[in-house]
Amino acid sequence: MAGSLNHIVGKDGHFKMDSIENLGDAYEALEECFELIHIMTQGDKEIINKYCHLLSFPEIKNDMKSSKVKS
Repeated sequence: MAGSLNHIVGKDGHFKMDSIENLGDAYEALEECFELIHIMTQGDKEIINKYCHLLSFPEIKNDMKSSKVKS
């Protein structure tokens, strides 16, 4: 896969963007992040929003629906 989670995780384990070369790479990396969040939280917005609050991120408004994982 051209753009994957590996493209946004540096050797030091921190977020990086220097391997993202185009919107296709960005899309694929974000899609992997979405699927990981969905698997770890079962897509439950209440669980996700608890972590968003801890990180000072805006809350999401809807439960997440995966096209890859059968609920």
